[in-house]
Amino acid sequence: MTSTTEGALTARAPLAALVLPGAALILATAVMLAGLLFGVDPLWRVEPLTLAEAAALRDNGEVVRLIEAGEDPNAPGTVRAEFLRNDALTITPLEAAVGSDRVDIMEVLLEHGARLDPATWNQLMCFATAIEADESRALLEQRRPEGAPLACDHVQTPW
Repeated sequence: MTSTTEGALTARAPLAALVLPGAALILATAVMLAGLLFGVDPLWRVEPLTLAEAAALRDNGEVVRLIEAGEDPNAPGTVRAEFLRNDALTITPLEAAVGSDRVDIMEVLLEHGARLDPATWNQLMCFATAIEADESRALLEQRRPEGAPLACDHVQTPW
């Protein structure tokens, strides 16, 4: 190489050191934005939650959003393994709230249409007693339906 060519390459090296990182960042940003158009989150994997999972994970906002989107607060849903237990469960949102002993979630569910009839109350109370969910038991006792007996002999709890 001639000294002129070497001088030109040496002069361009600082410019390339400044331009290349910025160009790479612009390219990466464009790829991430393009992914969003196709529903691909470039930063982390997003998996939708069931209402029961949102209750188990103590996510008040997601519980309300799902109910307002049409989810039934009384319908059983799947709760993936490791959210509440080692195995996946199919439980109601209220059972998930009792399972995590979260009265705030229970109150949100009850305010948004979850039923607490005598049979449901009895099952939830037996479940709360079995897992020693004291806060849930206290709330359930306050909301005890008239004439609801507490009889846990033949009640099957989620775990």
